[in-house]
Amino acid sequence: MDQRTVAVAEGLGKVYATGQAAVTALAGVSAQFRRGEFTAVMGPSGSGKSTFVHCLAGLDTPTSGKALIGGTDLGSLTEAGLTRLRREKIGFVFQSFNLLPTLTAWENIVLPLSLADKRPDRTWTKQVIDAVGLADRLTHRPAELSGGQQQRVACARALISRPDIVVADEPTGNLDSRSGAQILGLLQMCARHWGQTIVMVTHDPIAAGYADRVLFLADGRLVDEMAQPTPDSVLDRMRRFDAQAVR
Repeated sequence: MDQRTVAVAEGLGKVYATGQAAVTALAGVSAQFRRGEFTAVMGPSGSGKSTFVHCLAGLDTPTSGKALIGGTDLGSLTEAGLTRLRREKIGFVFQSFNLLPTLTAWENIVLPLSLADKRPDRTWTKQVIDAVGLADRLTHRPAELSGGQQQRVACARALISRPDIVVADEPTGNLDSRSGAQILGLLQMCARHWGQTIVMVTHDPIAAGYADRVLFLADGRLVDEMAQPTPDSVLDRMRRFDAQAVR
């Protein structure tokens, strides 16, 4: 693993249930993710894309294969060690925001640091707050914020601990197109200007067009990869998936 490689999936497999009820969600997916790279993960519904990133980020346990973050095999960690690694090395952005309603925007942003009993780095925190454009909303609670603002709080929370990798699962799924474009532009900026590694699950070709590359999954397998995607090239590839599925 070279120094720019931040995360590695080695033959990740995931089977739910056993016997006749067994369902294979992942069937040996391997990929590497480098520093400063924005990767979109796409595929038809049920292709295993969310299962893949959840196994990669330690939110789910693979049945076979392994995931490494910063050279650490997640399968070698105790539950406490895995919790610590997720908190310190991985930032998460979900479709549903997952903010704590009783906390202010500021308290939600610094929550990972508070849980680790760490003080925010003043310079870095200002950079993050400025990047997400929330300086005048820090005392507001989630209910007082728009959906786009809530997701920007979630992005700031994901970035505040300077993680090795940010995993975003359908981050624009609950947003209007303008708010979604702001979030995607933010993620793209984090990769290009801050060297942040981003892995994003999406079903949207427009969202994928912000990425540096796209991994395509189908039936739990990695079936294609595209560098420098555009919305049109991604849409064309997805249409070919649909055509192959019909045959």
